[in-house]
Amino acid sequence: MNHLLRKVVGGVVACLSLGACAKQGAGNPYFQSAAPDSSVTVSNDDSGLGGGESGITMLPPIENGDATFVVPLTNDEGGSAGSDAGAPNSLVFVPATATVTIDGTGPQTASFSLQADFGNGPVMVTAQYVEFDRPDLASVTDTEPVVATAPAMASATPYGGSGVVHAIYHGVEAKATLNVQVHLSQYATGLTGASPGVAMLGGTNLPADPAPSISPILYPYDGTVWPLGLTSPLTMWNGPSATDVYRLHYAEKYYAVDYYTTLAQLPAQARLDQTTWDRLTNSNDSVYGGTDPITFTLSRWDSTAKMAYASATETWTVAPESLRGSIYYWTASKTTNVGQIVKFNPGPGATPVPLNTTGACAGCHAVNAQGTVLVADIDDTAVAPSVAPYDNWSGTRAWLSFDITQATTPLIYKSNKFGADPALTPDGKYLVFGGPTTAAGSMYLSLGDPTTGDVVANSGLDSITLDPAYSNLEMPAFSPDGTKLALIESQWAGSINQRDNVLPSMPEAIVYLAFDETKPSFTPTLNKIVDTTSPAFSAAPGLAYPSFTPDSSAVAFHAGTASTGCNSSGCDDNALDDGNLFIATLGSGTPVRLAKACDPPDPADLNSSVEPTFNPVVRGGYSWAVFTSMRKWGNQPWPATITNPTMLVNGRRRLWLTAVDTTIGATDPSHPAIYLEGQDFTTPNMRAFYTLNKCIPSPGMTAPAGSPPVGTACVNGFDCCSGFCQAPTCIEPNQLACVGLGGACTQPGDCCNSPYVTCIDMICAVPIAH
Repeated sequence: MNHLLRKVVGGVVACLSLGACAKQGAGNPYFQSAAPDSSVTVSNDDSGLGGGESGITMLPPIENGDATFVVPLTNDEGGSAGSDAGAPNSLVFVPATATVTIDGTGPQTASFSLQADFGNGPVMVTAQYVEFDRPDLASVTDTEPVVATAPAMASATPYGGSGVVHAIYHGVEAKATLNVQVHLSQYATGLTGASPGVAMLGGTNLPADPAPSISPILYPYDGTVWPLGLTSPLTMWNGPSATDVYRLHYAEKYYAVDYYTTLAQLPAQARLDQTTWDRLTNSNDSVYGGTDPITFTLSRWDSTAKMAYASATETWTVAPESLRGSIYYWTASKTTNVGQIVKFNPGPGATPVPLNTTGACAGCHAVNAQGTVLVADIDDTAVAPSVAPYDNWSGTRAWLSFDITQATTPLIYKSNKFGADPALTPDGKYLVFGGPTTAAGSMYLSLGDPTTGDVVANSGLDSITLDPAYSNLEMPAFSPDGTKLALIESQWAGSINQRDNVLPSMPEAIVYLAFDETKPSFTPTLNKIVDTTSPAFSAAPGLAYPSFTPDSSAVAFHAGTASTGCNSSGCDDNALDDGNLFIATLGSGTPVRLAKACDPPDPADLNSSVEPTFNPVVRGGYSWAVFTSMRKWGNQPWPATITNPTMLVNGRRRLWLTAVDTTIGATDPSHPAIYLEGQDFTTPNMRAFYTLNKCIPSPGMTAPAGSPPVGTACVNGFDCCSGFCQAPTCIEPNQLACVGLGGACTQPGDCCNSPYVTCIDMICAVPIAH
């Protein structure tokens, strides 16, 4: 069904006094927005003329020299005002606003009558052009009255939201608002609306749940910011009985859903189905510029007491963009002697896919900001031997580079140089790697080409003068703009011949170098961001893994008893580890603890967050950092391989995600963390790099570089560059919907009722002949 109706009056010709004629709606070099000598907004309320915010916008005529060009239309398309009425004095929809509610009973409709006033009172007319700017919500007819139809549950899974019906009549526009509410009730197997307790759970003012420890819920956390595109969260709580009935209520401005379930067994866990979660989050008003929290309420019907209780409530925020993409992480278990680089795509059906299948143990790795190149160390002399002078004490761990734009992740280059902690420039053209060597350009680290292994001898790295009390540079990370390299400046406690850039020793500082890729070279002046003497730290910690924010203005890192999971208790799965996430702007020198990201509800899980890595792109108004945490994931039981399930040990390392405000000041900018489903829950996972999918272009749209081809199937609006999916095809208008007459635009397709209304001088206007 075509939701973008553009009805052109066939055969109507408009002639100007200068003798030039043009068919109405044709593409002409001059444009007129409304009647001449007008600059009036006429609105109507539900009773007719006057009041409200809907109505018409009439702009002054466009002038060319001394002449004013106006289209004197001569056909009112079937209205009752006379065949020569021309443009009306006012044009309004009645009603100005309508609301329909989709509840599963069938399609819902609303009718809007178009009324024009030519000076003798309102009369009904038929629009010449009609377009609804939210085609994902409803379809509209081009009749009188205009009928908007929101789909039935059986025909399509609906979205909720608000859109505007735009009608054009003789160069004048009328608008009406259509609100689509979605109210759903869903039942787990064995339950219906008539099941015991269900009706009671739907009541209001329920008493607080007396069950101990049922509030707060264990996961997700109160205050979470959810991006679009992730897996529907697995809600977990301390349920007292497997025979009770639970209601999971999700409510926002345009969408509400109740999910009723019992528990087949404990622990208590339940999940909203993925399609409904996607529609709920994509219907959030924040997607279209509003502020619309999701209120989540857990209620319980006690099957013994026959009482319904309000058990717990949380409030969540929706970030209005998708984080669909790929995450590359390292899973390393000394207990099982496994080390692999693994890829998974967060979202429905995500599964971990190991990338190195040669049997060699992979180690430290990096992915460039553009998501095209991966570099990883291979801890196997038969596969990738390290050769002097680019060797280290282990005699192995040479780096290899891979093309991750292809599904098979082919090898680009296999080096014979020690990799250690590598870093790639955003475009993947250069690589920083290794440790101190006698080779030119490699006094502390090396700058090289990931496709050839060639080292830049005059990179400026040999000219660096370390600060007093420091002897080494480690853990490099480039800024997303490619102009800076963050480093850990440390004191190596062991033999100078065993220095590398993997295991910093205290004291430590986080510093950065300026970089110019056009040369390519570093300015050899170390700029300190923070060191271990900062009063923000309760004790002198190990600092590690700096990562720049997307705007390259701040660095996140972790501070813990040790810099890495290797410490005095060892490096294996049972070795203790701890840490907290911090962030500091480049010029402040004052680190701010990311408390909301670090602190889950259970006090036993505090001080368990390390290794932050920012996604290089802001999405939905937030920066996003993936980090490693040893905390529990709700009540999900740990695998049997973890012999210390109650302690913060390496074997509990898993990947979590936090939203971070884009403005970094003196207060915590983070938000509660999200467990990234799709990673392997049976292995310790760490050091993640997040690359984002390209959006799917609509037909006729210029495809962004690297995007899927036009016509690629979509499922949700967030799959599409336009923001609209009429499954299986992405459709226009753009993500901001279409622009009404007189509104700001940048290209013709931005305007509602195109091509009759098009974009000239950045304004949506009606074409006229010259």
